[in-house]
Amino acid sequence: MTTRRGLLALPLAGAFAAPATAQEQPPMRRRLATLKLGANLERWYTITKDNQPRRLGVGWWRGFRAAGFDHVRIFLPEVAQTGSSMDIPALYLNAVKDAVEAGLPVFLGVADFFYQKKPWADRDWEGMRARAQFFAERTDPSMVALAPLNEPIFEDTASWLPVRDRLLADLRRAAPRHTLMWGGRDWHSAPSLVECSPPADPNTIAEAHDYQGTQSPGRFQAVAAWRDRNRIPVIVSELGGAVGHETNRSAWAADLAQVLPELKRLRLPVTLWSYSHGRYWRLQNGDEPMPKPDLIPPGMLSAR
Repeated sequence: MTTRRGLLALPLAGAFAAPATAQEQPPMRRRLATLKLGANLERWYTITKDNQPRRLGVGWWRGFRAAGFDHVRIFLPEVAQTGSSMDIPALYLNAVKDAVEAGLPVFLGVADFFYQKKPWADRDWEGMRARAQFFAERTDPSMVALAPLNEPIFEDTASWLPVRDRLLADLRRAAPRHTLMWGGRDWHSAPSLVECSPPADPNTIAEAHDYQGTQSPGRFQAVAAWRDRNRIPVIVSELGGAVGHETNRSAWAADLAQVLPELKRLRLPVTLWSYSHGRYWRLQNGDEPMPKPDLIPPGMLSAR
């Protein structure tokens, strides 16, 4: 059987964007206001099954959209897992193209974690820039937003913001027309987002990740207030239930039943974690593009 290491070895055949007026918002910033509910696909599911490369295809994505999801978030593994070759990113590009052809906007992270205590080496920075250019040249800015990484882990916001700004600047040089996405220093948590000042780049959106369920009331109101104050669109790009409910389906469903309607009232689009995440937080029913029944509250899925 081909291992993941074997899969990795398989061959495959400028400056900031100009400021936009309220009437000339970049397409993905405008589009965010129309989105309701999407889902993340786990890092490898999109491109491999049982350690064999695969392509889900447009039909799978159409089924995912028909199930009621109106967008998807995908992110690539760390550069250290794939090397500097574009072979693995090219597999992800196929997934992005198929999702877009099915009518789904894609939020794409071009790299994974950045730990303050273990900062990126030159190879990681170079890999992120190369991936960003690869996707920027091959994807539609009106349907694809790019993030420099999945999640940062920093001790304080003062330490994170200069790194965030460098990441966005490098990404912008590689992708002059795409909307860029970023979040707070603590795994992109909602509380860490509202500690942040906006970046200089006018064509960005912010993201928040949340695994608190019904705990910490008021955190999303604070996010919505930050959005309105700074005039930066926000998406809750990872939402699970409370930590501890990973395999407790009824408790997870109860979390979603309370949190999702609140986010809808606050006009915060949501991307659930995770459609295909193995043993826990798994929305997917088998290998199908349909979710398991009784997890998502009625009326939350988009009508198709």
